[in-house]
Amino acid sequence: MSEALAESANPVGRRTFISGAAAAAATTSAVALTTSAEAASTQLTRYQALPPLRLCDTRPGRSFGFTRAGAITRVKIAGRTINGVTVPADATAAVFTLVGINRTFGNNFLSAFPTGNAWPGTSSLNMTYLNAIEPNLVTTRLGNGSVDVLADGASDVILDLAGVYVPSPTGREKAGRFREISPGRRVLDTRNSGGKPGRDSTVRVDLTGLVGAGVLDADAEAVSVNITAAQVTNSGYLTTYAFGDTLPETSSLNVVRGQNRAIGAMVKIGRDSNGRVGFNIFIKNGCHVLVDATGFITGPSASTSSTGLFVPVNPTRLMDTRRGHGGKKRLWPRWTREFSLPSQYAAEAGSAVINLTAARTMGPGFFSVNAARTRVGTPTVSSLNVSAPGQNIANHVVSNVSTAGLECYSQSGGDLIADLVGYYKGSRRGASAPIPVDPPPPGVAPPYFMRIPSILRMQSGRSTVSGASSTAVVNSGRIWHWAGTAYVGNGRYNIATFGHRTDAGGPLYYSDQIGPGALAYMSTTDQRTYVYEYAGRELTSDSDAQILAATRRITGEESLSVIACTVGFDSTKSRYPDQWAPTSLKYRIVVRFRFKSWSDDIPLIP
Repeated sequence: MSEALAESANPVGRRTFISGAAAAAATTSAVALTTSAEAASTQLTRYQALPPLRLCDTRPGRSFGFTRAGAITRVKIAGRTINGVTVPADATAAVFTLVGINRTFGNNFLSAFPTGNAWPGTSSLNMTYLNAIEPNLVTTRLGNGSVDVLADGASDVILDLAGVYVPSPTGREKAGRFREISPGRRVLDTRNSGGKPGRDSTVRVDLTGLVGAGVLDADAEAVSVNITAAQVTNSGYLTTYAFGDTLPETSSLNVVRGQNRAIGAMVKIGRDSNGRVGFNIFIKNGCHVLVDATGFITGPSASTSSTGLFVPVNPTRLMDTRRGHGGKKRLWPRWTREFSLPSQYAAEAGSAVINLTAARTMGPGFFSVNAARTRVGTPTVSSLNVSAPGQNIANHVVSNVSTAGLECYSQSGGDLIADLVGYYKGSRRGASAPIPVDPPPPGVAPPYFMRIPSILRMQSGRSTVSGASSTAVVNSGRIWHWAGTAYVGNGRYNIATFGHRTDAGGPLYYSDQIGPGALAYMSTTDQRTYVYEYAGRELTSDSDAQILAATRRITGEESLSVIACTVGFDSTKSRYPDQWAPTSLKYRIVVRFRFKSWSDDIPLIP
C-alpha cells in the first residue's frame, strides 16, 4: 500500500461526502450550467471490470498539482496504461472512487463531469471542514476519454478507477450487463464470525454460495455491493480487490474512529486456487465489516440481450428539496417523495443510476430509493445511512424504475438531492400501489415561540415558551409549557401553557381580548409553525386538576390552551365582577385553541 495513504492523519479511503448539498448550491457562478435536456449519447454500453487503478493524486509529490479554488483537474481515463493494465481506448463512461481532501476552511465540494461540458450544477462529494477527507463512488460519462473535476475551494483530488463502459456495436451482449439481486443478500458480517478484524487484516467475501443458489452467475465479472464499517477501532481505510489479485494502492472506504460508515462499490470478482468466487477486503486499522450484494455484471455465458446495458447521460438533477420539489420542501420522518426521469430516458430505463444526497438531516436513520408506487409496507432496505442530525451525506444508488418513476422514503427526515448519471436499459415496473400517505411530523419538545396577534403585549418578545422550572420561567416574563402536557405537533393531545398577566411584564395581560376568529401561532426549533384557532374559554379555580380538566375539553385532536390568572369570583379585586379581567391568584382563565394548520418554515435555497 502507499505509505502516504496508510499513515496520513485522516487516511484516504471512501465515504462521508454530500453530493449536491449546500456547498454546491453556494457557488453556481463559476461555470455556466447545462440544461437537463442536454442528453449524452444514447448508445448502449457494456461494463468492463478492471483491477483498481489510481489515475490521479494531487497531493504533494504525486502525479498532479495542487487544486485551487475554481480550478478544474482534467483526468485522462480511456487508453491509459497503469501498472500494466490498459484502459480500453473506446471507453465512453467510467466508474471510480473520487476522494476530496479539503484544503480550505468551511464548506467545499468536488464535481466530476464529462470533459468539454460546462459544469452541470451538481456535485460528487462535499467537504465541511479543513483537512476533511471525503470519498464517493462516481459514475460519469467521459468527454474525449477524460473527466473534469471542478473544485469549489482549494482541494486535493484522488481518483481510483474501478471499471469503464465501452460501446456495444449491436446493442445486444452476453457479458457486461447489469442484473439486480432483489432482494439484496448479506454476504458478510464479521460481527457473527468471531473477533473483530484488526490492523492490516484481510477478510474474504466468498460469493460461491450465491452461485450455488442461482443468484449469481458463475462467470459474473463484477458485483455491486454496499460495504459498511462498524465499531471502527481507529481512523483508516478499506480496500477491495478480487480473489487472485494483489493488494492495489487504492482505497474503497474511509473510516473514522467511533463512526459507522458505508458506501456502494462495484468490485471486480476473481477466483482463488480452490475455485471459490469473490473478493477480498483489506482493513487498515480494524473494524467490523458488513457486505450486502445488490447486483452483478454478467459474464460470457449469459444469454444475449440488451437488458442491463448502460446508457451514460450528462449529470442531471432530478430533485432538490432544498429548492422545493412538487410544491414541497424537505421530507419529514416516514415521508416519501416521488420524482421522475426526464422524458427522453424514461421509456427505456429499467434501472436508474443516481447520486443521492441527504442534507440538513434531522436525526440518525436511513433513506431508501425504490421504484415509485410499487412497494408494500415500510421500506427496510437502506440506500443511504445517516448517523446524526445536521449531517450532509451521499451515496451512489442503483434503483428499479416504475411507470411513475422513482420514490425515496425517509426514516428520520431531511433534504434530498438526486442526480441522474445514467440508466440500465430494461422494462419499467408497473406502478400499481397507491401513493404513500405522509404522516404528520412528530411532536417536538419546547422551547417554542408563541404569537397571538390579538394580545399586543406579546409582540414585545416575551413569547418564548420554555419547559424549565415554572416559577423561573414565568417570573422572567416568558410562557411556561405545563409539564406533562403534550408537545406541539403531537396530532392528538392537549398542550397547556401558562404565563403572568401583570407581573414580569405581563405577557398575557390581554388574555380576555382573545375571542372568536383569534389565532395562536407556535414556532418550533426545527423551523415549523403550528396555527391554532380560538375554540372557547373557561373559568376555573387555582386547582391544577380543574385547570388541566379545562384544557382537555377538546378530545381526539391537537389543541392548545393559554392559561393565566383572572379576577373570577374574587370580590376583593377592583375590576370585579369582570371575571376575565386581571387578576386574582385564586382563579384562572383557560383559553382553548383548536389545531388548524402547520407550515414548514425552513428557507429554500435560491
